[in-house]
Amino acid sequence: MLGGARARDPADALADPLRVCLIHLPTITAPRSLSYYDATPPLGLAYLAASTRAAGYEVDVIDATGEGFGRLHRRATGVGDVLVQGLSIAEITARIDEGVAVVGVSNMFLHQWPLLRELIAAIRARLPAVTIVAGGENATALWEHMLGESPGLDVCVLGEGERTFTSLLAALAAGAPLSSVPSIAYRDGARATRTPAGPRIDDLDAIPPPAWELFPVAAYLDQGHGSGVARGRSLPLLTSRGCPYRCTFCSSPAMWTTRYLRRDPERVVDEIAAYVRRYQITNVDLNDLTAMLTKDWILEFCAAMQRRGLGVSWQLPSGTRSEAVDREAAEALHAAGCRNFCYAPESGSEATLSRIKKRVKLPRLRSSLQDALAAGLTTHASIIIGFPHERGRDLWATYRFVLRMAVDGLHTVAVMVFAPYPGSEEYAALREQGRLTLDEAYYYSSLLRASSGLRSYNPRIGSRRLFAIQLGLLVSFFAVQYTLRPWRLGRVAWNLARGRHESVMDQFLATKLRHLKADLRTRARELRARLGGSRATGAASR
Repeated sequence: MLGGARARDPADALADPLRVCLIHLPTITAPRSLSYYDATPPLGLAYLAASTRAAGYEVDVIDATGEGFGRLHRRATGVGDVLVQGLSIAEITARIDEGVAVVGVSNMFLHQWPLLRELIAAIRARLPAVTIVAGGENATALWEHMLGESPGLDVCVLGEGERTFTSLLAALAAGAPLSSVPSIAYRDGARATRTPAGPRIDDLDAIPPPAWELFPVAAYLDQGHGSGVARGRSLPLLTSRGCPYRCTFCSSPAMWTTRYLRRDPERVVDEIAAYVRRYQITNVDLNDLTAMLTKDWILEFCAAMQRRGLGVSWQLPSGTRSEAVDREAAEALHAAGCRNFCYAPESGSEATLSRIKKRVKLPRLRSSLQDALAAGLTTHASIIIGFPHERGRDLWATYRFVLRMAVDGLHTVAVMVFAPYPGSEEYAALREQGRLTLDEAYYYSSLLRASSGLRSYNPRIGSRRLFAIQLGLLVSFFAVQYTLRPWRLGRVAWNLARGRHESVMDQFLATKLRHLKADLRTRARELRARLGGSRATGAASR
């Protein structure tokens, strides 16, 4: 039985066969920032839907983004407006069937929490007996705060969800205590508590493949939405889970532990082939945290892709380890269809790299970059500035390293301002020091960490100066890049005019233009509504 004020008898709440509704939240973007979050097919929720169905439960899916493309509304925050695309809270709530016993919502990103908090309250008001569950990276790290802020939230699933969620459903169906379910947090009376962590799933290939048939996949494919550069009809895919490293800014150890597990390369290619047949995809986005960890796996996967001749491109938009990618591996990647390759050095300062536990060798990364460029790969790198312990000399070292990558031929770079993400070591330290407040400005900090509304957590560098450094790094990189290779700038203009994407710059410009146009349309619609209301009020007064 659930603890707290809403404890209910499972025999009453779950008399009928257990039915589950899974919800993918609307997409939240910041049109006037330097970030380029966009709508992507919800891979984690598709995996969860498949496992839930395989366990014998009836599953409904509400994809508020996929079902609500083109529906836009503005949301005011403490640090500027954001744009929400998808079904409204009222529409989502109305779509939940009254026969549903459990509602599960994926909460992957911090900036989703305020919207999810409102959605939970709306669901609770309409369906007071339903069990509401949140899962994902943010729910895993911020469970105590979420349960405290949202009286309507019953349970948070911590970490890997497939086994834990189905165990939770079995406990609810049997009326067993929540304390018997590993890897969850719940409200026990007036306090939030958690159960001991359960084991990771050992065999990734034994997990049922994502249940994309339950989602409006066509909406994403037809509009070119994906997590990487838009190279046609794209679906996300995982070849591994976890990461063996402990970067202090990353929540992966809290979400996945540091156990790294890989799938069989042939099984991965089988999945891609199935998507080609079923959805006519032309591109795959590998969303792994650490996809290219060993050269042997890379070569085996590339060989399997070439043997099958699927004719699809694939890319690594999330960044990967560079050590395993030499000239041989890079040529194999390109021959097998890989086109976009992202590095994640994060900093050019050896002191910063040591403090954030980023085990990357910068000379080796540059060597790998040169091999990737020689093989024909389109490259990108991610940089983070503004760590709490960074000093001016560290930023100067990063500046020099960014310019060296520009000279080497790196195509694009993203410079992001540090935002302490829940579950990370940096977050825990700032909370302990009393330097982090969980308010609306913080919730949106990860979304707005590339804008004039960002917040600095470095005591020596203020927000405005940090924003200026960020812009300076970006301007300097692209000035060097396009001065040395002016044809690339022409290529960007050509691609933008044709609606074609080859690099992250193409993707960024197209996405920002789309967001800005949507923002302007939304503002115009709001203005017409206000003017119409004013005229109606004036007419009534006359």
